[in-house]
This record gives sequence, structure tokens and C-alpha cells, in this order.
Amino acid sequence: MTYQHMKNKSGWRRAAASLLVCAGLSAAMGGCSTTHHQQEPKNFNAFMNGLLSKLDGGSGSNPKTPLKEAARMFDNATPDLQREAIAWLAKQPYGHDPAYLKAYQVAAEAPSPLVRGQAMLAMGTSRDPKVGPTLATGLGDKSAFVRMSAAMAAAEINNPVLISPLISAVRADPDSQVRIYAATALGYYNLRRVHRALISVLNNPNVALAQAAWQVLHNQTGQNLPMRSGPWHRWLESIHK
Repeated sequence: MTYQHMKNKSGWRRAAASLLVCAGLSAAMGGCSTTHHQQEPKNFNAFMNGLLSKLDGGSGSNPKTPLKEAARMFDNATPDLQREAIAWLAKQPYGHDPAYLKAYQVAAEAPSPLVRGQAMLAMGTSRDPKVGPTLATGLGDKSAFVRMSAAMAAAEINNPVLISPLISAVRADPDSQVRIYAATALGYYNLRRVHRALISVLNNPNVALAQAAWQVLHNQTGQNLPMRSGPWHRWLESIHK
């Protein structure tokens, strides 16, 4: 089952949950076959609750298990539990296996910005370049929290697809924290256009943003010029004549 298939079908949320439950079974019980397709139950919540009750013995003694958190991760009616589930799963030894990364990509489109943001952070801690396009989309989200989370995550991901949205964020995002994290994330890309974007904010009244940009420029170029745009502009032009 591919991510695109899950996304396009009307039951993408249930399909993704089923996929993640299978991954949870592998983590908790040592194996789960994904080769045999079963028809999805009509009452998904009842099916999941019955499955979880059987596997957990109905005792509730362990409030967090891979299976329980997998189910909570896709329940849009409880965004707080969704967010907590993503955060918990991402910290587990198996939390960045392919099935989980696909599930975080699905969660990155959840209605709640808190859930979308947590999904961005989970993808960032994977350090897997394949999540770059999803983070790039997150940098354009209407929620400042999601954009900030995507920028934080991008600081852990080296994928050139992130360069343009990060430059746009550094130059013009309305939220200063997003701009700061985006500047830091550009540290992977020692390119002239990146230098120009970072130099453009050195005179910004937000000292934290200017400092973040200067630090990246210093690390990339080895130059120890003042934290002002003028000297850096002149240096950049001198090496690209």
C-alpha cells in the first residue's frame, strides 16, 4: 500500500491506521503480515476497540501501547490525543520505520494545526531526506505553529527541495520564530542564493534572527565579518565577479 494510495482513497485515514496498527504489531509481538488484504470493517472504531481489548487483555494496565497510540493517531475528534500519540510513537525505537513515516505524512494533513505540527517534528527526528517534500509543504501552512515546526524539522533534514521554501521563510514569514529556525535550517546548503537570503536579514531588528543568519554564514564561509549586511554584500560580490 503506497502513501499516494492512502491519500487518494476516501478511507485514507482508516487505511493508514490499519497500516500503523500492523507496524505496532510488529514492534510489540514480533511480526505482522501485510501481504493478505482483508476488507475494512464497516464500523472501524468498534473493530479497533475490539482488537485493542483482545490484545491488551482489556486490563488497561498499560495506558500507552503501540496499538493504542496507532489508533489514537488518526482520531480527528481528539486532536490532543492525536498529538500525544505522534510524540510518543516518534520516541520509540521503531518510531521512524517506513510505516510510521508514511503515517506521519498523513497526519501532516490533519485538521488540527497541533497535530500537523507534531507530525512535522516527528518527521524531522527521522532525519530521512524523503520527508523533505512534506516539510516543504508545511513551511507554507496557514498556521504559524505548523510552519515553525516544519522549519525546526528542516534543520534535521538535508534535501534540496527545502531550499526555496526556507529562503522564502527567512525573507518574509510573518512569524519571527519561523524565520529564525528557517535560517538555521539553511546551514545545509552552502550556495550563493542562500548567502544572499541570509545576508538580507543581518540588519533585522530581531537580534536572534540576525545572529542565526550570521552564524550560518560564518560556518559556511569561514568569514568573520561584522553582523551587518554591508560588509557581507561586498564580500559576496568580490568572490563572484
